Amino acid sequence: MPPTFPITFDDIEASARRALDRLQSATEAISGIRAEHSDPDELVTVVVSGTGELLDLRISDDAMRKAPEALASLIVETAGAAAGSAFGSLGDQVRAFTDSSSSDPGPLGAIRFGDGPA
Repeated sequence: MPPTFPITFDDIEASARRALDRLQSATEAISGIRAEHSDPDELVTVVVSGTGELLDLRISDDAMRKAPEALASLIVETAGAAAGSAFGSLGDQVRAFTDSSSSDPGPLGAIRFGDGPA
């Protein structure tokens, strides 16, 4: 008689599907992250993605009157603040993904310790 196992293929498949669903949800959430930041005078506004990619840069007419070095510095500072916010959101999404992953027992959750033969 072949041996019996406490974990079935269906258990493994269900666990893999849950893991894939969690990964897809996290990927969608991460790809949807957008952070917008403006300097206090609203001369420069920057929008970045969750990975810090520059998506939009708006420079007011008043900002164009600044010295080139001052404008460059303002753009870099504003972009850095936007990226910091985006990375915070990214961290939140990664934390949520790992929390949901660690709360899923996987196929081992099908094992009922103490229910089998001695």
